[in-house]
Amino acid sequence: MSFDTNKNWVYQIVGRNIHLWQVGSGGVVDTLGSYKIRLPSGYYGNQLVYPDEDITNGLRFEYTSLDAPFVDEAWESLTAQTGQNDDEAGANTGIAFVDGGGGSDTITDTGSSFLKAGFATGDKIRVIGSASNDGDYLLTAAISGTLTVASGSLTAEDAGESVTIYQVPDEDASPDETSHVNVNRMLSLAIVSYVKAMNSERLTKVDEYKFYMQDFWKKVGDDDSNKRLITKILPSSPYAIR
Repeated sequence: MSFDTNKNWVYQIVGRNIHLWQVGSGGVVDTLGSYKIRLPSGYYGNQLVYPDEDITNGLRFEYTSLDAPFVDEAWESLTAQTGQNDDEAGANTGIAFVDGGGGSDTITDTGSSFLKAGFATGDKIRVIGSASNDGDYLLTAAISGTLTVASGSLTAEDAGESVTIYQVPDEDASPDETSHVNVNRMLSLAIVSYVKAMNSERLTKVDEYKFYMQDFWKKVGDDDSNKRLITKILPSSPYAIR
């Protein structure tokens, strides 16, 4: 599926079913031969459209599982991502996958953009868009044009597919005071408020319990609002004060 699905896709839970929609920008788009065309009579603006991609590996809903409750880096630090045309974030058609046989497998980039993108030894990465190698891998080495993973991880694949590689959280199996909860910083603060609320409830401190629960829901709401972009349009007049 596309990258940044939290911005370009929305879902609605209806009973036991999940309705998935793609956010479309601009007019109605149709396919003519192998070309995408925008119909002139269509509505222009953001709208929900029927998805035009196949979901071959299922869906991942974040924060619904405790498989990896602690990670070794904060979510805000996971910024490494391949670059489109080696200059900006997005897909890259110059990425190939090399089966090392008895040695380590590698991912190569003709644009040598891996170090510039921020990848480093020990990072956990996710590959999407390849023909045979979509999945998560742990980097054993990283240089400008090559990412190295464990032997037997990859299937040989030439460059040409529109591939995206980005960093994902690596589970910390033995958490300590340097570990991070597997959520972003705002939700981490919300968890702290929730734990304080539960402790206040245990001590029958009703006022403290109410205060911390209100703070918990406020932080949860702030985290959700950070994902929504709202534009305000105000009428202008000669007498308006700005």
